[in-house]
Amino acid sequence: FRPEAAQAAFQFQIEVIANGDNQQTPNNITQLAAGKDLEGNLDAETILGIDYPTPLIAYNTGGNPPFKSDINTPTNTNEPYLTWVRYVLAQRNLPQVISTSYGDDEQTVPEAYARRVCNEFAQLGARGISLLFASGDSGVGEEGTCFANDGRNTSTFLPSFPAGCPFVTTVGGTKNFDPEVVAFDPRNGYVSGGGFSNYFRRPSYQDEAVKPYVASLGDQFKGLYHKRGRGYPDIAAQGQLFQTVWNGTVRRLDGTSASTPAAAAILSLVNDSLLAAGKKPLGFLNPWLYKRGYQAFTDVLSGSATGCGTSGFPAVKGWDAVTGFGTPVSLWMSEF
Repeated sequence: FRPEAAQAAFQFQIEVIANGDNQQTPNNITQLAAGKDLEGNLDAETILGIDYPTPLIAYNTGGNPPFKSDINTPTNTNEPYLTWVRYVLAQRNLPQVISTSYGDDEQTVPEAYARRVCNEFAQLGARGISLLFASGDSGVGEEGTCFANDGRNTSTFLPSFPAGCPFVTTVGGTKNFDPEVVAFDPRNGYVSGGGFSNYFRRPSYQDEAVKPYVASLGDQFKGLYHKRGRGYPDIAAQGQLFQTVWNGTVRRLDGTSASTPAAAAILSLVNDSLLAAGKKPLGFLNPWLYKRGYQAFTDVLSGSATGCGTSGFPAVKGWDAVTGFGTPVSLWMSEF
């Protein structure tokens, strides 16, 4: 815990977009049972606990995006990404790092909508913003749900969106130290997510790192994923057993919903160091990351993105589709 940062939890800025939920009263019994705002508390507390006194802005966004149901998501609980990104792009001043812990099964997001949103995200990168998304918490797919929603129920891994957008930096989860391994928790089924997009082809900045990984898999998982798709995650961070204060109690939470704000907070500290030295902030990370930035990350070599009745994509030396290039080595990133 970080007592000196506690007051910031009552003072950070909240921007409400399209009538997004901004309840500032205690949860009722139904909301408590549903764990309402656990995720939001985890995000804010993780960021403030690491990079305080850096200012924090929370965006609460409403809306119902286009949607195509699948077994895992029978009703529209998808996120209104386009509403959010249009709003932030219209702002003159923006945070230099933005963290988003939410994601949807890619196949539940109509492809035209996904491409439009992804292209809008590219504009944030062009403005020098580091945009981070979580890789998901179900490995390559939750057991019993790994079927395409194309009317044929074809067996398939379930990539996530926006994790598979090539204009965002996607964060996986790890646990333990010496060695650090892929995050998994058999108590709740959490496994750090990873995979390859079916909508977006692999960007050229990934070729040197990702092609050898795909080749190493051979015919394993043949037909279950898009070999030429954009691979994710790009990096990882600790994502298990985060202490989170909620409703007057301390809860332990798992997820890339923890690793993503943790990584974002570390990147914010790197930006602080760069700016103090008269340099530019990191901006869109991926081209730098895949060219030389990966040297500032600790490779994770053990574990896999299990799911869909398989062992899933394994962690290996170098880039892999479960921890990316690994976890950040603190402020040393500014040296690369």
